[in-house]
Amino acid sequence: MSEALMSNAGAAASCEDDLPVRQIAITQALIDRYADISQDFNPIHVDVAMAVGTPFGGTIAHGCIPLEPVFQAIQAWLGTDCLPSGSKMRLRYRAPSRPGDVITSSVKLTAAAQGQPDTVKILSFACHNQDARLVMDGECEVPV
Repeated sequence: MSEALMSNAGAAASCEDDLPVRQIAITQALIDRYADISQDFNPIHVDVAMAVGTPFGGTIAHGCIPLEPVFQAIQAWLGTDCLPSGSKMRLRYRAPSRPGDVITSSVKLTAAAQGQPDTVKILSFACHNQDARLVMDGECEVPV
C-alpha cells in the first residue's frame, strides 16, 4: 500500500468526514461516447427520437455516468486514479439522469466495516441533480 494512500485515507480521516464534492455535466455526446466504449446501444440511451415516446420523455444516461462523481470523490480522497481492489458498492437508483443534468456527489466517511480490519472504511454517498433531486444513493466499502 502506498504512503499516499495511507496518509490520505488512514488515521487522518475520522467518521463523518466529508469527502471532496465532485460533479458531472451530462450531455447526449457524453452518453453516446459511453455507449461506444461499453457497447451498450440500448435505444433509451442513444435514440433521441425513440426515447421521446417513452415514459422517460427522452434519453437517459447509462447508470455508471451519474455515479462518476462518487468515484472521483473517493479517488481524490485516496489520492489514487482508481478504486482499490476489493472495493464493494451497494447503490440504488432513485431517478434517471438526463442530458442537461449536472450531478453532484456527497460522500461521507461513516465507519469502519464491522468484522473487518480498521483498514476497510464505509463511505455513504448520495448524488443529486441541479434541482436537488436525489438520483442515487448507497454505500461503498473501501480497503485503505
